[in-house]
Amino acid sequence: MNVTRQTRIFVPRNELYNHALWAETVIGKIICPLVKIHENNLVWFWFTRYDLTKEQDSDDCDINKIPAAFMNPENQHYRSVRFRYCLSDELRESFEHECHTLIIEAQCTISGFRGFDFPEQLGDVRHLEGERTPERIQRRAQLVVENYCSVAKLILDALSGPDGEGRYWLPHFNTDPWQSTPFQVIHHIFCNSTDVPLYVQCLEHAPSGPTSKPQHIIGFQRVWF
Repeated sequence: MNVTRQTRIFVPRNELYNHALWAETVIGKIICPLVKIHENNLVWFWFTRYDLTKEQDSDDCDINKIPAAFMNPENQHYRSVRFRYCLSDELRESFEHECHTLIIEAQCTISGFRGFDFPEQLGDVRHLEGERTPERIQRRAQLVVENYCSVAKLILDALSGPDGEGRYWLPHFNTDPWQSTPFQVIHHIFCNSTDVPLYVQCLEHAPSGPTSKPQHIIGFQRVWF
């Protein structure tokens, strides 16, 4: 029997992660070696990055178990990588033990491991339009998780590192904005084929007039790829 699980990997504020590549470094030091060991055992997996306050970061973890030293005192944000996966229940204990060992070795921490509601969370209103029958929820959730897993596998395949300071990176880091990279192409194809709207919030300063005070006007501009 397969089980769907998750954990949230919190990142310390130290020299190893004190840069823009902190999430890639977590992926390279923890998730990449774990997936390589269990490549044939994982049904699917994916990961996402977050930089949020304590209140925003408590849905899928016990944030009170995370040491205060992991919080940025300037904005009260915690940095983390959410890792979700599916595998056999027989392998779950050993997999999570190895995962926790890699997390400690990488100087990170977690509040624990817990279940992930599948297909409910990937067949919810964010992922499925129209009528939400059990059959449609299951089908859409499976398509969504296959997409998320494919993206995660592409990231691991493209990940480089470590460098002399232990950092990992992806090919689009610090590249010429006019230079095409593999992920820019993949992003373009997705936006091109779906025509999904992407809006950029623009802030305009309007100076004062004879009868008005200066103000900031917020507008939205659609971007096409």
